[in-house]
Amino acid sequence: MFRGPALPHSWPYIGEVARSLLGVLLAAAAALHWASPAAAVAAGGTAAIVGATALQGSAVRRLPIACAVSLGLGLATFLGHLSTGHTWLFVPTALAWTLGAGLLWALSSAAGLAAAAGGALLVAAAPTALGWSATFWSALGAAGLAVAAGLLQVVLVAAWPRQRWVAQRTALADAYGWVATTARRLALDPAASWDPTPLMDLREAVGATDRQARRRPPAFRGTHAWPERIAMTVNALRADADDPAVREVLLACADALAAIGAGGRAAALDARMALRRAEDHAAALSGSAATAAQRLHGQVAKAGALQLTGWPTAMHTGQTAPRRLLTYLRSAWGRILAQCNGDSPILRHASRLTAAVVIGLVVARVTETPQGYWIALTALLVLRPETAHTYTRCVSRIAGVTAGVVVASVITVLWQPSGLVAVTLAVAVLGLAYAVAGYGAVPLYAALAGAIVFLVDLGGTIDSPAMGQRVVATVIGGGLAVASHVVLPDRALVRLRQRAGELLRAESEYAATVVRAFVHPLAHPEDTLSSVWQRVTRARSAFEAAAGGVRAEMAQVRHWLTAYRAALNAITGACAALEGQLAAVHHATLDPRFVVAVDDYVDALRGELPSAGQMWTIDARHLAEADAQLRQAAGVLGKQDTSQRVLVAETETITRHLLTVAELS
Repeated sequence: MFRGPALPHSWPYIGEVARSLLGVLLAAAAALHWASPAAAVAAGGTAAIVGATALQGSAVRRLPIACAVSLGLGLATFLGHLSTGHTWLFVPTALAWTLGAGLLWALSSAAGLAAAAGGALLVAAAPTALGWSATFWSALGAAGLAVAAGLLQVVLVAAWPRQRWVAQRTALADAYGWVATTARRLALDPAASWDPTPLMDLREAVGATDRQARRRPPAFRGTHAWPERIAMTVNALRADADDPAVREVLLACADALAAIGAGGRAAALDARMALRRAEDHAAALSGSAATAAQRLHGQVAKAGALQLTGWPTAMHTGQTAPRRLLTYLRSAWGRILAQCNGDSPILRHASRLTAAVVIGLVVARVTETPQGYWIALTALLVLRPETAHTYTRCVSRIAGVTAGVVVASVITVLWQPSGLVAVTLAVAVLGLAYAVAGYGAVPLYAALAGAIVFLVDLGGTIDSPAMGQRVVATVIGGGLAVASHVVLPDRALVRLRQRAGELLRAESEYAATVVRAFVHPLAHPEDTLSSVWQRVTRARSAFEAAAGGVRAEMAQVRHWLTAYRAALNAITGACAALEGQLAAVHHATLDPRFVVAVDDYVDALRGELPSAGQMWTIDARHLAEADAQLRQAAGVLGKQDTSQRVLVAETETITRHLLTVAELS
C-alpha cells in the first residue's frame, strides 16, 4: 500500500526503519485488541504508510506532512468502511478518490503515493451486514484508530529523530555562521582570504557523496546547498566592496545569515529586518554589483525561509503560519487545475487509474468474488504517471505483486496464521521490503504484496480456492493496468517532450559525473563512467523512438529536433574531451575554493527532480551563476592544474549548449 524509500545497502537508517516497524506492530496489535480485525488492518496499514512518509529524505516539515497523511488515510478508512456494504455507493466513492489520487501527483510523487495508498485502504475495506447506524459508528471507530495509528508514528518520529539529521543541522548552522563571518570580513577587507572548509564539512555531514547525491538530491540542494551558493555570491561581491552600498549589503546579509544560523524565536524577525536593510542598499547600486547584490539578497531570503520556516517565500512576505498554509493550499489547487487538460500526463494517469480501479471493483461485485478487491488493489499498486519504459516498469511491478501474493498466500494456506502472529509476519515482511528496496521493482513489490496479504488475513484463515481467486484477481488487475496504458496512452508530442527531458537529464548526469571527477576522485572510474554513458545511450534510443512517432512534416517540431540534437551532441563531445583529461588530474593540490565552485556547478547540472509528469529541465539561472563563479574561481588554480584549466574551458561549452536547450524547452 506504499512504497518505502530506497535505502542504501549499508543500512544507515536501520534504527529509523525499526522505529517505523515498531509503530506498525503497536498500532495493529492495539486495534486488534480493542476493536475488530478490519480496524486492525486499517490501523496497521496507516501506520505503515505514515512510517514510510516519515522516512523521506528531508527533515523540512516532516511532522506536519505525516500528520496530514494520517488525517487523509483516516478519511479513506472512514469512506471505505461506510460504503463498502453498498455497491451503488462504494463504486462512486472509489471513483472519486482514485481520480483525486491520480491528480495529486501534480503536487509531488509523495502526495500521489500517499493518496494511492489511501485508495488501497478504501478498496480493501471488508463488507459488513450491519445497518446504517452501526456501520457509521464502526467506520468512525476504524477511522479514529487509523488516525491514532498515524499519530503514533508522528510521536515516535518526534521522540526518536534521525540522529544523522542532528549532525546535519549542526553542520548547517556552522556553515551559515561561517558565511556570515566571511561576509563581514570581506566587507571590511576585500583582499582577505577565505577557507571554505566548513562548507566542505557540511557536504560531508549531509553525505553528498557521488552516489548519495543522486539518491537524495532534493534533500541536499533544497536546504544544505544554500551556504555554498551564498558564499560564492559573497566572493563575487568582494571586487566591489569598496563601494559603501556594497559594504552595507554584505554587512546586512551577514546579520541575516548569523540569525539564520543561530535560530531561535527571534531569528526570523532579525533576519527579515536585516534583509530589508540589504534590499534598501542594493537598490542604490547599478551594473554588475547591483545584479550580484540582488542575487545575494534573494539567496539569503530563500535560505532563511527554508531554514527557519520551511516555506520558500515566507521571509519575503512575513506571513503567519495559517496564512502560509492557506497560500500553499491555493497554490496546490492551482497546480492541480493546471493539469486538467488533454495533454497532461497527470490527467491521463488519473483517468487510467480510475478506469482500472472502477472496472476492477465492478467485476468483483458482479462476480461476488470475496478476493475480487485484489483487482483494484493491484491496479493501485502498479500504475504510475510515467512515460519512460512504461510497459516494462508496469509489468515488473505486476510480476512482483503476483509473486508476493502467491508466496504469502501459500504460507497462509499451509500455516493459517491469524491475530498477532499474522501482524508480526506482516511487519517482518514489511521490513524485508525496506531491505530489498534498492534492488529493483520485483523484490520490492513482492515484499509489499506479501505484507498486505498477511495483514488483510489477520482476522481469519484462507483456503486453497480463495488463494486461487486472489491470484487470478491479481493477474486481472495487472491486465487492466496494462490495458489502461494501451487504451489511454500519452500523446505523441507529450511523450517526445518527456523523452527529451529524460535524455537531457541523462546527459546532464553524465556531464556532472565527469566534471566532478576533476575535483573528487572516482572510486571505480571506468565502471562509473560506463554506467552513466549507458544511461545516456538508452535515453537517446528512447528519444529517437519517440521522435519517430511524431509528424516530421511539422516544421516547428523538425527545427526543434534538429537544434536539440545538435546541442546535446555538443555536450557529449565536450564530456568526451574532458574524459581524455582525467588521467592527468591531480586532486591533492587543488584550492578548496575551486572545489566548492565545481561542486556548486555539479549541483546546477543535476538540478531538481521535477514533479511526476513534468519534463526535466535545467535551472538556467543557477547554471549561469555557477558557471560564472567557476570561471572566477579558476583564478586560484596553480600552474600544475592544467587539467582543471581544460575543465573550465569545456564547462563553458557545456553551459552554453545547456542554456540553449533550456530555451528550446
